[in-house]
Amino acid sequence: MRYQPAGEGAHIGGDWYDAFTLPDGRVTVVVGDVTGHDRRAAAAMSEIRNLLRGISYALLKPPALVLTGLQDAMQGFAVDAFATVVAAQIEREDHGTRTLRWSNAGHPPPVLVAPDGAVRLLETRPETLLGTRARTVRTDHRVQLLPGTSVIFYTDGLIERRGAALDDGLAELTQVLRGCAAMNAEQICDHLLGHFMGGTDDDVVLAVVRARD
Repeated sequence: MRYQPAGEGAHIGGDWYDAFTLPDGRVTVVVGDVTGHDRRAAAAMSEIRNLLRGISYALLKPPALVLTGLQDAMQGFAVDAFATVVAAQIEREDHGTRTLRWSNAGHPPPVLVAPDGAVRLLETRPETLLGTRARTVRTDHRVQLLPGTSVIFYTDGLIERRGAALDDGLAELTQVLRGCAAMNAEQICDHLLGHFMGGTDDDVVLAVVRARD
C-alpha cells in the first residue's frame, strides 16, 4: 500500500485504501476517491471507509451487494459526497488457486500483471459512482489469480495529467508495468511511484495484491 498527498502542507484528502479479512476468510481490498482535497473530503472519506468496513463484515456478500448497501447507508446517514470505489474480494479455491471478485463504482480499472508478463486492464462496463440518487444495479466480475499474478489498484491521481486524456494515462500505466512480473508488491509500488510522481498534482493511492508463488 502507498499514499502520497497532493503536495506540501496538503496531507489530507479524499483518497483511501483499506484491506481486511472477513469472518469467512475472504480478503477484502478497497481503493476509493472522494471528490475534493480538503477537510470536508477527508471527513467524508473516513465515514465512507468505516461504513464500507462494517457493511462488508456484517453482510458477507459479494462486492456488488456491498457497494449497493454502502450507497443506501450513505443516503440514510446523509453523507453528502461523491466517491468512486473499487471493492474486491479474494477467495482461495479448493484446488489452491485464488479468485478475485470485484465491483467498480466509477473508478479507474485495476490492472492485472500475469506470471508470464502479460498486462491487461480489468475494464468493465462503467457503473455509477457513489453519492448519486440514481438506483444502480451493480455487477460483480471475477478473474482467477494464478500464483505469481499481481493486481494493481490505484486512484486517478497516479495517471491523470492536465491536458492529457485518461486513455493516454491508462496506456502509459500498462506500458510501465510490462516487465514487472517478477517484482513483489513493494517493488511494484516503488516502480510506479518512481515513474509517475513527478507530474501529478493530486493525491495518489496504490494497493498491490500478489498471489503467492
